[in-house]
Amino acid sequence: MTDYATAGLSLKRHPVSFVRRELTRRGIITAAQLAQRQSGWVSIAGIVLIRQRPGTASGIVFVTLEDETGVANLIIRPDVFDRFSLAARKASLLQAEGRIQREGQVIHVMTYRLSDLTQLLSNQEFPSRDFR
Repeated sequence: MTDYATAGLSLKRHPVSFVRRELTRRGIITAAQLAQRQSGWVSIAGIVLIRQRPGTASGIVFVTLEDETGVANLIIRPDVFDRFSLAARKASLLQAEGRIQREGQVIHVMTYRLSDLTQLLSNQEFPSRDFR
């Protein structure tokens, strides 16, 4: 986790792998499992890599999460962002619950709930790249 906190990467294990057992206990799937699902409701978590709020997106925020198996893309509507704004803006380890939205090979989670799980990583900070 220190590697990620200082350099943004590690040649060893991904930080989420250290808390995977707890995430699984909570019903949170991996990015690899998400890729295998065709539809339905999911709960996923990962380190926030990027937060984007393009001016042309009518207030929608796009977030990319990374876990030990890959990446997951979130779509967060303005009402959801406002309701869970602290987690949406500040979480290093973010849990998202929502519905799978597929367009060809591209998979998004249309998010309806967010939770900040950063405390599971012993209060390490992993800065995201935020574009607003």
